[in-house]
Amino acid sequence: MNPFKSYLLLAFIALLISSAATARQVPNDNERIAALKKEVEPLTKLSLEEVAALVPASSGIHYIGCPNCKGGAQDMGVLLWTYGMGDQVKCRFCQMTFPNAKFPNNMEHLITAPSGAKQVYRYYQDKNGKTHYYEAHAWYERWRWIQKLSTSLAALWSITRDPAYADRAAVILGRFAQVFPDYAVRFDYPNRPVKFFAADQKWPYQGMQPYRGAKWYWWAYNDIPIILAEVYDELQKGYNWKRMDKIIGPNTNQKIIKDLLVKGYEHTAANPETYSNMSPGMYEDMILLGKIVRDPKIAADGLKRFQEFIKVGFFADGWWKEGTVSYHDQTINNLRNVIKVAQLDPATMPFYQKAYSVTRDAILPNGRKIPINDTWPYERTPGKPTDKTVSRLWSALGNAAIGTGAGKDQFLLNLNWSGNYGHSHYDNGSIILYAQGQELLSDLGYTHTKYRAWTIQTPSHNTVVIDQKGQDIGTMEKPATGRLLFYDDTDPHVKAIDLDASPAYGAAKTYRRRLVIVHVAPGKDYVLDRFDVEGGDTHDWFLHGNAEQEGTLELSDVTLSNNHLPAYAFLKDVQSGNADGPWTATWRYDHSGLRTHNLSGKGAQVFRFRSAAIRPAGEDDNKLDDFMRSGIMQRHSGGKSSFIALHEPFSTEPWIDKIAQEGAEIVVNYQLDGKSVTDRIGVVDGSITVRSTAGWRYSSGKQQTGAVVAYDNANGKWRLQLDKNVPEVDYVRLDLPGGSTRYYRVLAIDGKWLQLQDDPGFSLEGEHLKFYTFPHDEYRGALKYTLFEKIARP
Repeated sequence: MNPFKSYLLLAFIALLISSAATARQVPNDNERIAALKKEVEPLTKLSLEEVAALVPASSGIHYIGCPNCKGGAQDMGVLLWTYGMGDQVKCRFCQMTFPNAKFPNNMEHLITAPSGAKQVYRYYQDKNGKTHYYEAHAWYERWRWIQKLSTSLAALWSITRDPAYADRAAVILGRFAQVFPDYAVRFDYPNRPVKFFAADQKWPYQGMQPYRGAKWYWWAYNDIPIILAEVYDELQKGYNWKRMDKIIGPNTNQKIIKDLLVKGYEHTAANPETYSNMSPGMYEDMILLGKIVRDPKIAADGLKRFQEFIKVGFFADGWWKEGTVSYHDQTINNLRNVIKVAQLDPATMPFYQKAYSVTRDAILPNGRKIPINDTWPYERTPGKPTDKTVSRLWSALGNAAIGTGAGKDQFLLNLNWSGNYGHSHYDNGSIILYAQGQELLSDLGYTHTKYRAWTIQTPSHNTVVIDQKGQDIGTMEKPATGRLLFYDDTDPHVKAIDLDASPAYGAAKTYRRRLVIVHVAPGKDYVLDRFDVEGGDTHDWFLHGNAEQEGTLELSDVTLSNNHLPAYAFLKDVQSGNADGPWTATWRYDHSGLRTHNLSGKGAQVFRFRSAAIRPAGEDDNKLDDFMRSGIMQRHSGGKSSFIALHEPFSTEPWIDKIAQEGAEIVVNYQLDGKSVTDRIGVVDGSITVRSTAGWRYSSGKQQTGAVVAYDNANGKWRLQLDKNVPEVDYVRLDLPGGSTRYYRVLAIDGKWLQLQDDPGFSLEGEHLKFYTFPHDEYRGALKYTLFEKIARP
């Protein structure tokens, strides 16, 4: 049974028509009134005709860089405009004003609008052909500014009932209704030439993806003038529109609906539905606009799209399909706005609740988002730190955040194996390590700077590169998603994960990472890290330090000399040497550090390097090389490699006494409560064992396999019938006919029946397995399972 409920559309439409939306309520207090009056003062000093003249008569251009200093990133927020600058703009980095004698308007583009009006776009074009639309960018900034002031004017009128404020809000709306039909559709994108299309042309636009040709905003997802719609809605509460007859013309309010608001909707709705991370914001605008103009068809369009979106865009574990916390948050928060404006009850939408939980749970202990794929990592957007770290497994997406500890002793290791479905990085098998209050092994996360190409590539992550080439680009037909072989977060001393990441490389026979976290005591945790690779010839194992402070990096037992790595152009100050045996790399930061013990065989080539940390540059291309981080690379050649390391976070000084390899076991010695302790860790084939002289032991369990006989999801329970009685287990691995895996937590066991804790996101009829969650794959063939039976532990 599909869990997504459909809604009673007719009842909803009746609700829409019963009441119009209202603008934000403004407290009726003197302080607020004074602030609003000060904000709108530039307009209250002008006549209504002068206010109308401030409304841009032509479409503005958003993206523009500085031709002088080339500061910032992706032509965003570089050239600024304030009231009084006319059609000039000023660089926020070098403070130069444009146009000027050095960078003049030397070209122009002439457009004839549907009304017959001539629109002239003057611009500066440099010797490389890059264009800078100074005046049109000033129009865009004035377009934003005057919309904001119209909201404040309407709010003041709502409080004071002074018609002077309402008149200025009304004339802004009326003037926009006059000029909007002539607004050219344009393609406005960073570092790309601007393209113009006829003002009355709707989708499609030659060579353009849906929503890239925009008439109002720079992206057609926001082409409904919803800010002005809300101002209009506020004025409908008693404003006398006849006051606009002599300035805008008779029936100004009707023109606003017809020539501005509805026309904006029509241009937006003409694009084919893409169910992207931008779509929910558009649905909210449609529903709200439908309520304001009392058009049930517009509102119904938004609601219908919303209903379908919930079905198609999320993995079974609640993650938005792109696998980035930032875009997940954007998507789910906009869906929350849709639910609010549509007056729906989120309690009736369990899958929405699951998706919302990802926003809460996908965080580091310091409250910041786990920076996987295109996730913004910056300190300027911190969340609330967690009191206690709880392990999270999202096997449908392909990510696990495994951790332990509380307060300042929280420890988290993130492993990613997600596919490539947009805004993804080529980082299968990559880890992030957080301990001692900060990231010790970082992922750069998202950036709009010129180094974005580096941040998404495999060597910028903590994983292995084969033959100096990035991982394969996954597709819907052949995703690069890894296969989770084993996962266990239930033991108080050991957390373990075994990942087959080989789908990331077509050349890989083996590309497998096994991680064993050993919790010794509060603030004392270490990770055994084994990465086995077979296929290709050269295997480069990367570790990158903290991306927010460089600190220091020391290598022991390796003699280094200057070198270079031409295949990795972003690596600077490269040094290399050969390891004759075990060696260590120690990063030290302000209040913590990390020592990595490498158990290499003779002849391993070791590199240390510096690379751009990117985060501290604050999205300014000119500062990227001012902030670096340190890293290491270990290279094995010959087609088959086993990288075995142990990561030891510490507060002031390392605390592990000795690491050694004895046969198939890694032996770790340290002091605990004044006593010497020895841990012996075995990672052999599919088995993980740990024996500690502290008096405990761990085993991954006895592996059992078989076939799933039946699946039942009646009464809100998700139950699998297996071909034999189910032993004591915490998780079940489902081995899909196509070769991929899913891992599910077990809630209860009853003979051959096994109840899952969460909805697995599929239906099963005989040997037909079909996912009704993203990516909506389906299989024919026997559904297999793998269990790891618990072994009694002292």
